[in-house]
Amino acid sequence: MTLIALDDEPLALLVIEKFTQDIPAVHLLATFNDVAAAADFLKKNTVDLLLTDINMPDMSGLQFVRSLPDERPMVIFATAHKEHAYEGFDLDVVDYLVKPIAFERFKKSMQKAIDLLELRQKAENAAPILEPYFFVFSEYQQIKITVRDILYIESMGDYVKIYMVGVERPVLTLERLKNLTFRLEKHGFRRIHRSYLINFEKLEARQKSQVRIAGVWLPLGDIYAASLDLLSNK
Repeated sequence: MTLIALDDEPLALLVIEKFTQDIPAVHLLATFNDVAAAADFLKKNTVDLLLTDINMPDMSGLQFVRSLPDERPMVIFATAHKEHAYEGFDLDVVDYLVKPIAFERFKKSMQKAIDLLELRQKAENAAPILEPYFFVFSEYQQIKITVRDILYIESMGDYVKIYMVGVERPVLTLERLKNLTFRLEKHGFRRIHRSYLINFEKLEARQKSQVRIAGVWLPLGDIYAASLDLLSNK
């Protein structure tokens, strides 16, 4: 698993370097003490995990992660203040580490990320869905998803919310939108935004920058509009 670390404290980065040397499964690619350099590296390189401090002078770790695209690395936050961990609850990060970080706690956090990466890689290698249904794991149970009942799917980082006909609450499951886009394409599903995949059959209305499904208006990205035009003209 590849890792980069971001922290404005040089000593904190030295600790991370030392810790990773004792975990063979983790390859530390680079360390950064400013957000701009880390952001530039992520644009040019594929990284599995980002370990970032929360309190930094130019931009907080929370703001930095929110600025990243959906197809971002997994994230672990490090902070000297426990209360800051709750601020990033909506970001679906792998873990929170409270400074000073003990090696055993760091090792446990790295293993958690490695396990999640393995699940992600298995999902990416999954074949297209050819049956009229598939199963997902949610809330400690396997849930059957009937393809024709899907309205749309919303990305939540490493998770997705699957909205369905007649189901009040969306199904939340560990899966990436990119993988489901590939697996459901044969059933007429199309990406309309970096955060949304829709069932084209459920499309009710369309405007220049949004579409309506089941009474809900969803954003339509410019780069995805062409694929809808092709389906509309068939």
